[in-house]
Amino acid sequence: MKVIYGTGSLKRPKIEKKVVAVGVFDGVHLGHQMILRRVVREARRSSMASAVVTFSYHPSHLFDPLKKIPHLTSLEHKISFIAACGIDYCYVINFNRAFAATTPEIFVKDTLLKKIGMVSLYVGEDFIFGKGAKGDKKLLKLLSKKLHFKLHVLKHLKMGAKVISSTLIRKSVKKGRLNEACRYLGRYVSILGDVIKGEGVGAGLGYPTANIRPHHEVLVPDGIYATYSILGGKAFKSVTYIGTRPTFKTAVPYRGVESFLFDFRKKIYGSKMEIRFVRKIRGDKRFPSARELVRAIEKDALSARKILAKSH
Repeated sequence: MKVIYGTGSLKRPKIEKKVVAVGVFDGVHLGHQMILRRVVREARRSSMASAVVTFSYHPSHLFDPLKKIPHLTSLEHKISFIAACGIDYCYVINFNRAFAATTPEIFVKDTLLKKIGMVSLYVGEDFIFGKGAKGDKKLLKLLSKKLHFKLHVLKHLKMGAKVISSTLIRKSVKKGRLNEACRYLGRYVSILGDVIKGEGVGAGLGYPTANIRPHHEVLVPDGIYATYSILGGKAFKSVTYIGTRPTFKTAVPYRGVESFLFDFRKKIYGSKMEIRFVRKIRGDKRFPSARELVRAIEKDALSARKILAKSH
């Protein structure tokens, strides 16, 4: 998938016509995947390219920074999930005040039609856009007739009585309801981050961990988890800790993410790692001594191996 950041330098495509989906797509959950599959299917059937237009961050970060909606997926992680759906192009628009002041008509005409080459558009039924949030499915229907493009407004995907949404999944992840969130996402809850150099606490205990600086804003609750750590496209069974290290006194407040990869001893500082959470083993707790902590870690690692032996 080709990723294009911004549309300012784009010129009108001479040949390639595109089937396009527009949205924030935070989490790229099953409802989003349904839209993207429809885009890919029409594009292939019509011998056109498929494209997604998304945004650098949620609009609430600009309009209401004190109550901004935290992202389920970082931009880089979101792009990887969009690519996995088979999309050909992903356009990432910087959601700033200049873009927010663009009218719905100008966005559709100048960006989607002229610069991207859209001939068919897919959106969710609650999609709104443009200056003053005046762009909705009603206006899109009028514009589709006026500007001659096909429009597909897809209804929410439901699971039982619940509408699958990023808001619903955010709540599930924050409360640690992994199985519930997994059903809505169609995959394990996961985070993407950079492997950074830590303080060597894990190594000192006999369990060298990869310290992760997450790109994400929504994390599962503190505790020990059976996980898969994805590095360089390869999945390693692992046990992951999220917490404040209550057994050790620290001068600076700490909440970290550390993953112990089984049967792995390479130095991977600077690499990117994805961590997929399979099941929670226990909550975070303070131990009377480092020795007792080590015993607990040994049990955690054994539990994680047993859990992962039954997963895939």
